[in-house]
Amino acid sequence: MNVRRIDLSTYPRRSHFEHFLTMANPFTGVTVNVDITDWLRWQQSSGYPFFLCFQYAAVHAANRVPQLRQRIVDGGICEYDFCDPSYIVSLPDGTYRYCLAHARQPLAPYIEQARRSQARAMAAEGLEEEGDPLGQLFITCLPWLTFTSLQIPWSDPAFSNPGISWGRFERHSRLVLRDGEIVESPSFTLPVNITVNHALVDGIHIARFFACLDEELVKMRKSGPDGG
Repeated sequence: MNVRRIDLSTYPRRSHFEHFLTMANPFTGVTVNVDITDWLRWQQSSGYPFFLCFQYAAVHAANRVPQLRQRIVDGGICEYDFCDPSYIVSLPDGTYRYCLAHARQPLAPYIEQARRSQARAMAAEGLEEEGDPLGQLFITCLPWLTFTSLQIPWSDPAFSNPGISWGRFERHSRLVLRDGEIVESPSFTLPVNITVNHALVDGIHIARFFACLDEELVKMRKSGPDGG
């Protein structure tokens, strides 16, 4: 993992950065219903776990947007070359543990490594963070709910790790023309939220994330059984 310090004297968003740093609540978030119809068909036939597959796509989409790899450090900005997902694994008693996966590898070995990390996390005695927390994307999932908005707690106004969350996918019915006949065809959407620090990330960067997410989902299902 490599980190570079951004030179604020040539940084085009310097005034925006300094403006939002003065706010008590500089965070902004957007929830989008992402069409996963074709991807879900691939995922279900692949036998791979839904959560880990979607997380892989979301993490690679986020890493394609430099602003989502930037962090506020000592009043300045540092940019990581790649950010891995830090996420939670549920325990039988309803609590959870933190888990770190390494997504900078093909899908199949990523899933194997994530499963080993999850087993270790579930055996941990408390909430333990691995690696460099600043170089991570914070991931969570609410599989019990289909939501339209989400609010995430942050420690302070300089907190700058993006939070990416999704809920339960929802089935829809649509009419399509097939072989000269109008028939009902199912489609599926997934509510996906991204919450960021506005000092680093603007709406255009959030839009790029969702565009990249669509591309990563297509890439995964078209790249064969390994999805990598």
